Amino acid sequence: MLIAKQVSLYNFNLQQIIKMLSKEKLIIRTHKLTSNLTFQFIFWELAFLFFVFITGKEYLYELFPHISNTESIYITLTFLSILASLLFTTIDLIFTDRLVRFFPVQFITFVKSIFYFLTAFVILIAATLPSANFIQSASYSDIIMQLPDTNIYLFRFLVYFYVSCFINSFFMGYIKKVGSSNFRRIAYGVLNKPHEQERIFMFLDLKDSTSIAEKLGHKKFSHLVQDLFNDMSVVDNYGGEIYQYLGDGAIVSWSLKKGLKNDNYLKAFYAFSGVIQKRKRYYNRKYKIEPKFKAGAHVGKVMVLLVGQIKRDISYNGDTMNTAARIESKCNELKQQMLISTDLYNLMPQEKNFRFKNVGEIALRGKRKSVEIYAVKPKIASKKK
Repeated sequence: MLIAKQVSLYNFNLQQIIKMLSKEKLIIRTHKLTSNLTFQFIFWELAFLFFVFITGKEYLYELFPHISNTESIYITLTFLSILASLLFTTIDLIFTDRLVRFFPVQFITFVKSIFYFLTAFVILIAATLPSANFIQSASYSDIIMQLPDTNIYLFRFLVYFYVSCFINSFFMGYIKKVGSSNFRRIAYGVLNKPHEQERIFMFLDLKDSTSIAEKLGHKKFSHLVQDLFNDMSVVDNYGGEIYQYLGDGAIVSWSLKKGLKNDNYLKAFYAFSGVIQKRKRYYNRKYKIEPKFKAGAHVGKVMVLLVGQIKRDISYNGDTMNTAARIESKCNELKQQMLISTDLYNLMPQEKNFRFKNVGEIALRGKRKSVEIYAVKPKIASKKK
């Protein structure tokens, strides 16, 4: 009877985890898709408007004679921007990080250039076709005949389009490197002057990373780290910003409001652990291991600024960072997966969705004062009768 009850409870919890992780995966993909579409639409709308500004309407009428038959040239440009955003979002979905790493850089660049050429071809056809009725009744040769004549106007448009493509790729890469929120701060010049913020920092580290690296070798271990950090994108669902990747670990940061709301900073860690647990068959098949992470979190004031001249980077400075790192280093000693400071514990609401255990005041290396630490575990859901 007891065994049957435990099996039933296990199956219920497993179903809940699978349901939660499927939702997490859907949120990640939806957020990525909407972000890409939004960025691409804004970029190409501005690019086409700038093209009109530097060339004039007469140039477009010469290149695309059917545009003059529409009510507004700007409506047509908006339509072309939507089309371009859909095409470039599709290209981004095709060239995923997991796919790109299996091919040489030169090959990926060459294939992307072909996709850019095909995209330009589709946009030219869409801009030159007289009407939707024409598409239904016309043959392939009739559609090709609608393309602009090979002249200086077409050559200038293609050059402008290809330059815009590479600028687009540059901005997409830079946004992925620093994050969308940090990109806005850099663009507005907010980080040029150091200023103080109160933030939550979480240090995550792969357990037994030294033995795993020795077992796999540096090449295969690097692929493992890539896979793990790809799965770490789930923290974005909970307002987390990945500040830095540190070898086989990472630092995730939240503003005080986002991190404490609905226990986001804790849910982010256990959602990440859940994603890895769900993909354990993949990790077992490819790397012969089941990776697990430990984490330590602390809250406090830090100075945020932009540093460097040759290579610029965002830097958070302050004792908060050191304390969070020291707390994470205590996980192995205390045999805990997640530890937080008492400062962070006291900021959380009374009705807590996690179980906390006070492990006492612990002297942390490099700190004069001891820090009180809490071990954190998720509450086990019980099946309702």
